[in-house]
Amino acid sequence: MRALRVVLLAACAALSSACFQMTTVLKVNGDGTGTIEHRMLYTTAALAQLRQFAALGGGRGQLITSIGAGVSYVSSEPITTAIGQGRQTTYAFTDVSHLQISTQPAAPGGLTIRTPAFSTESEKITFSLTRDPAGNAVLQINVPEPNFLEALASPNATAQIGMIKTALAGARVLLAVEPAGAVVRSSSPYVEGPRVTLLEVDLDEVLKDETLLPRLQAATTPDEAKAVITGAAGLKINLDRAITIEFTPKQ
Repeated sequence: MRALRVVLLAACAALSSACFQMTTVLKVNGDGTGTIEHRMLYTTAALAQLRQFAALGGGRGQLITSIGAGVSYVSSEPITTAIGQGRQTTYAFTDVSHLQISTQPAAPGGLTIRTPAFSTESEKITFSLTRDPAGNAVLQINVPEPNFLEALASPNATAQIGMIKTALAGARVLLAVEPAGAVVRSSSPYVEGPRVTLLEVDLDEVLKDETLLPRLQAATTPDEAKAVITGAAGLKINLDRAITIEFTPKQ
């Protein structure tokens, strides 16, 4: 799950001053069908910049294809808040095991960027669903190998922190799963009612702690670095490669 690396170090490479707030909630039924509720909000300054990329392509069909097979468009509506404007879009899927959910916003206009520090070709979270002998559904979320700890602990992170604070003030990312039924147990520590949070970043809260990067840079082992990240304010992230959610499907 490299979204934190992208948010803290390089999202400005794709959007410059384009601050965003992205929420993706996967709602899955016991038979593997479900919906994806995707909310994307940009500040006024970000929208002005994104319009410059509008002629470069991209669109609803391309996004559906990137999510996975068996995904269809359901509805979309504009949203306007004090922060800016965006859209709330709902997709339906026929099999959760075919999904590939991105950990970062899509690049404007379908642009592709590849540098040592940043790539618009983000990793994908994948899923599988099985049934246990008791009849409960067991959803497994497969998370890419995290490598943002090394990026955050590099000297470049400290050098870029001022630019990041200016460019991405107010940025937020939330990825969550809501099974249709009662959650029995989950390997994720971030369970609240029906929602299991996979990743949540409130960049303003994260960057309030000016000791975060120095403590990461002082860590001598991966476990020490993970301990720093796990305790960071404004950040919820499960560093396991596989997250499981067992739930009793709604009848």
